[in-house]
Amino acid sequence: MALSENATIAAIREELGEAGRPRIELGIGDDAALWQPSRSDRSAISTDAFVDGVHFRRGITGLDRIGARAIAASVSDLAAMGARPRLATIALGVPSDISLDEIRSLYRGIARAARELGIAVAGGDCTASPVLTLAVTVVGEVRASHVRRRDGARLGDTLAVTGPLGASAAGLRAIEDPNLLEEPLRRSAIDAYELARARIPEGRWLAASSHVRAMIDCSDGLGRDCARIATASGVGILLEYIPVAPEIAALARVTGEDAEELALAGGEDYELIVAIATPAFAHLQARFRKRFGRELIAVGRCDAQAGVRWWRSGSATPVDRYGWDHFEVGEMQ
Repeated sequence: MALSENATIAAIREELGEAGRPRIELGIGDDAALWQPSRSDRSAISTDAFVDGVHFRRGITGLDRIGARAIAASVSDLAAMGARPRLATIALGVPSDISLDEIRSLYRGIARAARELGIAVAGGDCTASPVLTLAVTVVGEVRASHVRRRDGARLGDTLAVTGPLGASAAGLRAIEDPNLLEEPLRRSAIDAYELARARIPEGRWLAASSHVRAMIDCSDGLGRDCARIATASGVGILLEYIPVAPEIAALARVTGEDAEELALAGGEDYELIVAIATPAFAHLQARFRKRFGRELIAVGRCDAQAGVRWWRSGSATPVDRYGWDHFEVGEMQ
C-alpha cells in the first residue's frame, strides 16, 4: 500500500508517545513547535544528516537501531559543548520501497533514545527521497561559563579522550564480514557501531571545570578531530599514545593490520577529546575515574609545531590522512 503523508505523521506521533512531550507546549502536527526553555544562559544547536549507504545500511542494521543511533550521534555534538540536550526535530526522507511498519520501527528506536537522554522530539518534516535519510537537529542548554569550544586549547595542555577508540570501526567491519571476529567481541563491536553512546554526563561534568580548555567529539577519527582543535586554537598537537579498544585489537590480529592505525582513523567512537591544563590533569583524571568508573586517557599534548603529529618509533609522523572526510567517500567506509 502506498504511503500517505498524513498516515506517516500519525504513525510517527504514535510511536514517539511521551518522547514527544517533555517541556513541549505544542508539538507534532502544527506548523511549528513551542518549547519552554529554562533560564539557562546559552542554547546549543547542532544538525547532522544520516543517509542510507553513507552513514548506515538499511537491510543490514535494524531500523530501530538506525533511529536510536541517529539521535545519539547528533547529541554527541552537544556533549562536546558541555550542554544538556533538550529537544530534537527530524526531517525524514522516505524512499518508495519503505513500509509504514518500517517507519514505526525507525521511530521506536528514536523514541527509545530520546527517553534515555531525556529529550523531546518536537517535530520535523517528511518528504519523498531516493533513499532513506534523516536530518536531525538537536537543541541543548548550557551555562555560559560552562561552554567549551574547540578553540580554547593552549600551549602545554594535555590532550585526553574519555575512552578507548576503534570499537565502532571494528563493528562496521564485522557487519561487512560476519566471520571476521569471534563472540563476544563480534557482538560488542557491532553494538558499538550500531548503538552509539553520547558522553553527555561526562561532557557536562568536564565542562564545569575551569581547567578544561577545549572539547570536541571524536566522530571523524582522532587524527582529523584533533586537527580541528589544533586549527581552531592555533596550536600543534603531538599524539603520544593511541588507546586501542579490544574489538579493533582483535580485528588487527586477524587481518594483520596495525591496531593503532585503525584506532586512530576509525571514527564514530563518540568519545570526547579534551584539552586540559596540564598541572590539573592528574587530579581531574582521578576525579573522573571516581565519578564515572572509567579512565580519562592522556593521548598527547599541545605544542607550537604545525599540525597534528603522531610520535611513534622515535619520530613524529603527520596524521592528516587518518580519519573520515564526508566529501571523500561515495559509500560507507
